[in-house]
Amino acid sequence: MTIGLLPGADADVSGCLFTKVDEKPSASGLLIYLNAEGRLDEAVAAVESNGGKVLLPAHPIGPHGFRAVILDSEGNRLALHSR
Repeated sequence: MTIGLLPGADADVSGCLFTKVDEKPSASGLLIYLNAEGRLDEAVAAVESNGGKVLLPAHPIGPHGFRAVILDSEGNRLALHSR
């Protein structure tokens, strides 16, 4: 697995790119992480009313916090992340 972290202010990560050999752009492709710090539950609750689908509800990802995986209204798979 390859992960690219894009640095942000105050040693935070402003972006993270994650790819695996068997993934392609689309619902089964690159997984983009979006910062939902402090509002993960609210963001997940808004997915379906905005035309998306929750693929994996919020769940822990070890020492990296929590994430939910969604399909946006255009069919792109995204991860919503919070510590």
